[in-house]
Amino acid sequence: MSNCDIVSSPIKFLGATVLSFNSSLGLGSAESTLNVDLVEDCESGDVFQPAPSNGSNASIGVGAQAYFNAGAFYFGGVLSSWTVTQGASGKTFNVKVTDPRQLLENTVVVTDSYLGQPTQALNYFNAYAYWENQVLQGNCAVFGNSLGGERGMPYQKIISALSNMNPTIYSPTGYAYTIDFNSFPQGLPEYYRVAGPSITLLQLLQDVCDVTGFDFYVNLLSGGIISVGLVNLKLPPPSFSTIIKAYNSTATELSYGQELRNEVTKTVLFGEQQHYLTRVTQFSYFFGEDLINGDYIPVVPFAMDDCGFWISKNIESLNSSLEAPFPTNGPYILHELDIRSAMSSMELWLLRALDKNFAANGTFNQALQQLWPAAVTSTRDALKTLLNANRPQPVDSTLNPIRARQLITGQDHEATLTELTTIYNWIKNLGNTYYGKQFITPLNQKICYYFLPDGPLGEKMFSDIPTNTGGWVDDGTAVLGLSEPGISLFREEDGRISGFAIFNNEGAYNTSESDVGGEPPTSFDGFVGDINVQPPTIGQV
Repeated sequence: MSNCDIVSSPIKFLGATVLSFNSSLGLGSAESTLNVDLVEDCESGDVFQPAPSNGSNASIGVGAQAYFNAGAFYFGGVLSSWTVTQGASGKTFNVKVTDPRQLLENTVVVTDSYLGQPTQALNYFNAYAYWENQVLQGNCAVFGNSLGGERGMPYQKIISALSNMNPTIYSPTGYAYTIDFNSFPQGLPEYYRVAGPSITLLQLLQDVCDVTGFDFYVNLLSGGIISVGLVNLKLPPPSFSTIIKAYNSTATELSYGQELRNEVTKTVLFGEQQHYLTRVTQFSYFFGEDLINGDYIPVVPFAMDDCGFWISKNIESLNSSLEAPFPTNGPYILHELDIRSAMSSMELWLLRALDKNFAANGTFNQALQQLWPAAVTSTRDALKTLLNANRPQPVDSTLNPIRARQLITGQDHEATLTELTTIYNWIKNLGNTYYGKQFITPLNQKICYYFLPDGPLGEKMFSDIPTNTGGWVDDGTAVLGLSEPGISLFREEDGRISGFAIFNNEGAYNTSESDVGGEPPTSFDGFVGDINVQPPTIGQV
C-alpha cells in the first residue's frame, strides 16, 4: 500500500468496524501503543473476533499477534487487552495493542559462567553455552570460542549465537514469536563486552543503542517476526509530514512539526590497556631515587671494581632519625660489600664500616668514622677478637647491647650503640628492599612523566606504565628465541607470556678495563632514560 493511499471504505479490525483509533510511537524504553474503538455491524456481518488468526475456536487471544492497517498507517503488535461497553447507544469495543518489547524484556540471555543444559528453553537462551557447551563432553578445543571472561562476552558473539539458535519466544498465553537479530545494531568492536552472568534482550538492546548513539522502536512484522527499527540520533530527526499530509481534506484535524532532542549521541568506548612485549638487554642494580637539583634521579651503580659496584646515595631519611646526624645529607659513596655485610650481620658491617682501609674519600664509611673517631680502632680490634675466638659464635649473629658496651670505649656506650644500630638498620633495609630485587633498564621507547604538583612528594604520572605482567602473542611466535614447548613454562592461565630472562653461557658481564681495579673513575656520565647522573669524585681505595 502506498504511503499516499487514502482510506475510502470503512476500516476493519478484528472483524469489527473501526470507530476511531489513536497511536503513540515509543522510543527506547517507552512502549508504542495503539488504541482502537470498534463497533459491530450485524447487517454486513462485522462481528468482533479477537481470536487466534488460525481460525480455531480458542478463547479470546490476548497475547496473540495483531496487525492494524488504515491507509498509510500500519501497526503490528501484541493484543494486550480488550473491553466491551454496552449502553443506551449500543455495544462498543475497545482494543489495546502494544509493541512486543515486553516479550524482549521477558527473555533472558546467559552471557558467561554457566555451561550446563539446557542451551535454550522457554524464553531462555544461553549464548555462552552455545559456544562452549562441548567442554562438558571433554572437548577442550572449543574452549574460548565465546571469547568470554570476567569482563563478559563480546556483543557480536552474543548476536551471532542468538541468530544461529533462531530462538522462538512466547507470550504468557503461549503465542509464538521469532526475532530478526539482523535488525539489531551491528559492527561493534570485539572489546565491547556485555557483562554477565545474564541480561534481558530488551536491556541488551537498550545498552548497545546507548553506546552507538541510536534510539530504537520495536516492530512486529507479518508472521510474528519481532524487528527493531533504529533512529540515528546523530542525524536530523525524521519527519512524519508525508504520512500526515496524505490525509489532507479527509481528516478533521492535522498537526505536525519538529522539536530539538538533546539525548546523548556520542559515546567513547575504551578497551583494555594495550600490552606489547619489548626486549631489553641492559640491566643495572636499582636503589631507589634521590632528589638532585629539583629532579628525582635513579640511584644506580656508577663504577665497579674487582669486588663489586659503587653507588652514590643521599641520606636525608637516615639523618632525620639520628641524634648526632652526619654533617650533610650527602651524597655519600657506598660499596656493594657495605650493603652485603649489613644484610649478613651487624658485626660484619661494623668490621667493614669502622675499618680505615674501607674509608675512601667521600665514602659513607669515612663520614661514619669521622663522626665517631674514638670507636674506630677499639671496635674493629674487639670485633676481630670476638669473631676469631675459639668458641662457637655464628658469624651473622646480631651484636647484643652488653657486648657492644664492652667493645666501644671512650664514648657514651648507650648513645653510640643506638646511633650505630640506626645506621646499620638503614643500610640493611636498603639491601633488603633493593639489592637483587629491583633493577633498572632502558626501554626501546621513550616514556614521559611529570610530577603531580599537589600530590605526595615524588609522585609521578607516566605516559606509559611498564610492567612485568607480560602480554599475549600469536600461537607459534617465539619470544626471546624461545618457542613451544619451553615457552609454556612462562604462560599464565589467561594465555599471557610473563616476563622472563635468558642468560649467556658464561654468566659474565662485559666491562672495560677502566671500570675494573682498585680505583673507581673520578667522574661518570650514566645514561638512564633521559637522565644524566654525575656522582661525586672518590679517591684511592
